[in-house]
Amino acid sequence: MGFRLEDKIRFHISDYSKLKNEIIKKKGGELYPKRIISSTYFDTKNFDMFQDSEEGNVPRKKIRLRVYPNTKEKQFFLEKKINSVEGKFKKSSKLNPQDYDFYIQNGSFEPGYGLIEKKIIISYIREYFMIENVRLTLDYNITFKDTKGYESYTDQESLILEIKSKDQIIEIQNKFSNIIPLRRERFSKYCEGINKLFNKSHFQRLHYVTWTSETLFFWIQLLKWKIANANKRKLKVP
Repeated sequence: MGFRLEDKIRFHISDYSKLKNEIIKKKGGELYPKRIISSTYFDTKNFDMFQDSEEGNVPRKKIRLRVYPNTKEKQFFLEKKINSVEGKFKKSSKLNPQDYDFYIQNGSFEPGYGLIEKKIIISYIREYFMIENVRLTLDYNITFKDTKGYESYTDQESLILEIKSKDQIIEIQNKFSNIIPLRRERFSKYCEGINKLFNKSHFQRLHYVTWTSETLFFWIQLLKWKIANANKRKLKVP
């Protein structure tokens, strides 16, 4: 296990050619062939991992099962992304099909969170590149589906550049300073998916699906959480 530095930068899909040309100009080589990634994300009943990520709390985790559906030999992985006070790191372990099915059907127990269950499935196209010892990926055509099969949403406008390294991320950021936007925003595919699928207004949701008890519960809990945090901010003395 090693700590790593990473950065996610959101572009519009219209920037695809410009970004790819910049990667080639910087002598970026293709690391793997382009492929589809599909991840099933897990969380507690109250969506505690989502809330920790939205608030920026540490330590926090994201738990997912990952598969590459279009590869000849289908492989399954359990991945835990951990953001601690010391830094970020990822644990990945290969699963056999039986263990994968068990996780999907039954969930798991995660220290610090308790029982977790599947929440959403996120799939997208990813391209891989390497510049020096830094890995860059381009993600696009991102689809979010709730695991109950009621709703889905495809983001065809976002293009996500991810930069991952153990020690050279600043140098790569500088190399792309001419195209990296000055105004930046935190981006998490999981949080994006939860907000897209579960946090729509009442009238928006009626056009797509009848309210489920789980969706209603989440919406109420999220509203309570936002009100509580707004009250905390009001109580703070400058």
